[in-house]
Amino acid sequence: MGPQRRTCAGRGACGPARAGPPAAHVRLHPRPDERAFQEVPRGRARRRARLGTRRPRSDPYEQGEHPVKILVIGAGLVGASAATTLRERGHHVTVTTTTPGRVEDLQSRFDDVVVLRGADREAVHACVAEADAVVVSAGPVAAHSMTPEDRAKTYHEVLVATAESVTSAPGTPHLVALSALSVYGDASNHLDTVDEDSPVTDSDDPSPNRFLAMEDVYRTTAGERSTIFRCGDIFGADDPPIDAKVAMAHQYLGGSVPFGADALLYRLHVEDAADAIVHAVETRITGTYNLTHPEHPPTNAELFDAISAAQDLPPLVYRAEIAAPAVPISVDRLRDAGFVATRSYVAHPLLAAH
Repeated sequence: MGPQRRTCAGRGACGPARAGPPAAHVRLHPRPDERAFQEVPRGRARRRARLGTRRPRSDPYEQGEHPVKILVIGAGLVGASAATTLRERGHHVTVTTTTPGRVEDLQSRFDDVVVLRGADREAVHACVAEADAVVVSAGPVAAHSMTPEDRAKTYHEVLVATAESVTSAPGTPHLVALSALSVYGDASNHLDTVDEDSPVTDSDDPSPNRFLAMEDVYRTTAGERSTIFRCGDIFGADDPPIDAKVAMAHQYLGGSVPFGADALLYRLHVEDAADAIVHAVETRITGTYNLTHPEHPPTNAELFDAISAAQDLPPLVYRAEIAAPAVPISVDRLRDAGFVATRSYVAHPLLAAH
């Protein structure tokens, strides 16, 4: 079913693309608002998931087997980019999406495509049961994250419920999950530098609160086999540039944003995020890591208000509902583990001369 799969373009150091079978398998799990179809029988995987036990299997990393079977939950900007690189490097990659309309594109690029929601525990278990490594890159949509009410509606399902589904699945795959630097809030602003052991916020805002709850699920139930990346503000690929985002904040949000004015704007390019995931999967590092650039960035107000002025717009209003550190963030732990984000910091032209 579906079009002939194209061979993925190489990425230099990531190695050449490999030829694949004629087309991806597609599995769609029904939701209340859709009546989906299924091409690949999943009964055996579901039965094994329900039993809660599996026969021991050899570790493909230790045995040097290839390809490693990788499940990527959430084929958005970061997930799809990481999945592409992993497949180019010879791994068998299954991706998930909540949108049936994306299946045709995804099945031309990856080995298997599954339509599911992270909160669908049975469906997630069936997929995890077949994986050697699981990447959870599903995240809240920015357009639905601008008010506490919007965040409350979506963050628990997308973050916490997905983590509970993944960690309760049978087997012991390596888990890689994306969190956010917002978990620190302003709780560590008394320090010279924020590292992974610094205090985290006690805010009840759904953004840091639910990210911390998600981290706790991975840490307490799969800590010895989990990697948690606390990510900066992700940008790149099809994401609008920062100047356009500021203009949209004025146009659609009335010039009011949930961020703090004095927080440092730590960002993360999609390709850096994807390459960090690949690094974690292939080296099996575990633990919690800050994932952003090592350079010292401007504050939100410094950059956003300079952009606003250049567009003949007034300064933004900063509601500070989602606090973030106003002091530098350390990425030394991840550097020591072998990875540095090299694409994520470029001085904005409006500030470059200052």
